[in-house]
Amino acid sequence: MRHLVTETATISATSAKAGSGRFVSRKASRSCRYVFPCSILNSKYCIDTMRLLCHGVLIQIESAPHNWNIVMGTIFSEELMEGRGPKYQRLADGLMAAIRSGTLPEGEKLPPVRELAWELKITPGTVARAYSILGNGGWVSAEVGRGTFVRPQNACPNSRPSSRTGNVKHQAHALHSEPETDFLFAPRLPDVGQVDIIRDALRATAELPESLLLRYPFYGSQSYLREALLAHIPEQERGGITADDIVVTNGGQNAIMLSMQTLLAEGTRVVMVEEHSYPGLRRAVELLGAKVVAVPMDEQGVDPQALAHVARSSGASLLFTMPEAHNPTCRVTDTARRHEVVDVARTLGFHVVQDDCYRLGPARGPSYRALLPEQSWFISSFSKTISPALRAGYVVTPSGWAGKLRRVVDVNYFGVSSPTAEVLYQVLSHPDLERSMMEMRQRNREYIQVAVNTLGRFELGWSHDVPFFWLKLPYGWRVSNFCQKAENKGIRVRPGDDFALRDGPSPQAVRISVNGQMPLDRFRSVLAELVELLDNPTDTLSV
Repeated sequence: MRHLVTETATISATSAKAGSGRFVSRKASRSCRYVFPCSILNSKYCIDTMRLLCHGVLIQIESAPHNWNIVMGTIFSEELMEGRGPKYQRLADGLMAAIRSGTLPEGEKLPPVRELAWELKITPGTVARAYSILGNGGWVSAEVGRGTFVRPQNACPNSRPSSRTGNVKHQAHALHSEPETDFLFAPRLPDVGQVDIIRDALRATAELPESLLLRYPFYGSQSYLREALLAHIPEQERGGITADDIVVTNGGQNAIMLSMQTLLAEGTRVVMVEEHSYPGLRRAVELLGAKVVAVPMDEQGVDPQALAHVARSSGASLLFTMPEAHNPTCRVTDTARRHEVVDVARTLGFHVVQDDCYRLGPARGPSYRALLPEQSWFISSFSKTISPALRAGYVVTPSGWAGKLRRVVDVNYFGVSSPTAEVLYQVLSHPDLERSMMEMRQRNREYIQVAVNTLGRFELGWSHDVPFFWLKLPYGWRVSNFCQKAENKGIRVRPGDDFALRDGPSPQAVRISVNGQMPLDRFRSVLAELVELLDNPTDTLSV
């Protein structure tokens, strides 16, 4: 039997515990490694003692792969899913009970999603959802490229008297109301480290001084957050804005509503939008008693000549547009076209409101706020890059308009709450945020690439840095019929007529979103089911 040797020390083969893993010797001056399966070694030490010994002599222990055939037949059986309720919740509850009892000890690796799904005769999506509940509740941690592992008991909900058990219950109640479908209706973000960032931010926020927890928020008290938001905007995208031009909001939708209230109070009550546009804007405008009119588009976005015609004929006071990541078509307006739009707006005197909530990567052109600072608004949020749970967004107002928007904020809710502002500040200041956002962008690219590879022979609008894509239906399909057939298969997509004006034509297309909480293989399988559906249109006859 060989001994494990480094440059500085030797460790006996008897210091390994049989079956616990394997030794890897790393010489300090070389890149070679010697690997010895622990199952062939005799031992009197536990694995933790071995790790301590090995640390001192530059030896690393790597766990041996699980024999899932053995483990599946013992712990991971159909008994895990006893009880009532949705399958994913029963599985999550069973795994929590196994962790609580010690049947699944600290550090235990859970089976891969597809293997457990096969063993329990359920879908991979059901297992992935159960794992997501465990992860959000702090029971397990997912490590990219390695798998999902049981967290230490002192980090689990049952050993924390303060919060997490209740949080898991609240989450379970929320999920119970959702049908068990493959959800591609709206983007869902994977956890790429931002959950821990948010938890760190919440812990820091708990230490706020009493004065901030017992008083109304006011504009001057949150200048630090506006400075952080300004620093978060890439320098090449700022276009001369200052922190005083920024107004913090409760998410992107709130930013839209506040901007509409401010603008429609001073101008004509007509808003121009792209012919297919975000339905949340249309509903906000209608709620304010104003009118929405459509501007025709081409492959570059808003048609400048059509824009001028609609603006003159309607007397509209503003244009709401999405030049970076148009929702739902993914079209991008190039720099030359943006200058043309600005020329029309400057000539006719209407404002331009740019919604930039969906872009994950760098901007592909100057913002309208940079090109026309006296008449342009810029809206963004962190719902697609960090988490929609934060409800954090902001508006960059035109020069001299921040005070008007702040008055509208004061009338609505006095300002973003101090704890919310502090959480956002802590998140933006976190040293791991940039890495997390880069990982989010990379993960989205992987899903979009799968979509393009699977659906590429159809007419598809997409971008690597946008978490959805636009699929025009082939001949033989009506959008309502297609969505119904997809839902019959348990797949939810968003119909194109959601993005049309109430009196406008309905596009025969669907928007399909990236569900980053769905395993990539499952996402590929779901899209393959849609391909089968697309290839076999069905007519619905009625009398």
